[in-house]
Amino acid sequence: MAQFQFRLESILKIRERERDNRRLELLQAISAEEILLEQAKSLDAQQKRLQEDLRAATRRGLLDVDQVLGYRRYELILAAQRDELARQLKAIREEIERRRAALLEANRALRVLELLRDKQRERFLKNAMKNELKQMDELVNRQSSVDGDAWAEC
Repeated sequence: MAQFQFRLESILKIRERERDNRRLELLQAISAEEILLEQAKSLDAQQKRLQEDLRAATRRGLLDVDQVLGYRRYELILAAQRDELARQLKAIREEIERRRAALLEANRALRVLELLRDKQRERFLKNAMKNELKQMDELVNRQSSVDGDAWAEC
């Protein structure tokens, strides 16, 4: 019996690779987002420590103006870093959505070819079974006609 061969197998393989590449790109973007979120946690922890240090310095009674100004400058630096991080997070989240949409499209394109392959395979198998049954019927008919001739000679 002949084997089924999908004529678009090479295109199917290309679409599988494309889907895998889109999946990898999405995972990379998600990984970048996780790194940015870790940086945001670090900035929040630095901000919290700064506020605690400033409170502790004001409780002691004697305020060093230079020290307070240093705290405020550092606070401004942290705020600027947080703003930049927020901008980067917004951009990476937009990129994640773009990559997620590209992955969905690659999955759809692949699924279309897989469905086509499955339908063609099913059609091939039905035809092969039909042909096999036809050959068996012909063989039985020939055998019965040979047997019938043998009986007729007796």
